Amino acid sequence: MKKISLLLLMAISIFAIYQFQKPILTENNAIIKAKGYINVINEKMNADFDTDKIADYCVLESDTIWNKITGNRQWSVMIDGVAVDIKANTGEFVQMVFPLDGVITELPK
Repeated sequence: MKKISLLLLMAISIFAIYQFQKPILTENNAIIKAKGYINVINEKMNADFDTDKIADYCVLESDTIWNKITGNRQWSVMIDGVAVDIKANTGEFVQMVFPLDGVITELPK
């Protein structure tokens, strides 16, 4: 019984350490992903946002210890006036905020 509880404790500890140290997207990869999401909007909605421009900013948000453990960190990247939020661990799309407060929370199909 003692060995089982020790093994369980070790497994939980390893999982917690992995969650805390889980690799995230680099800043460059976050910018590349954001440009890809903006290109989808350009194609699907006939928009003309310039993805060749340098990113105005790229910030890792929600970078607290609790968010590191739960994996809730996200990158916020602004390119040509469009802010794109991306999950830092997976690169999944969260939302886009366009000039004049146009918000898209789901990419067009």
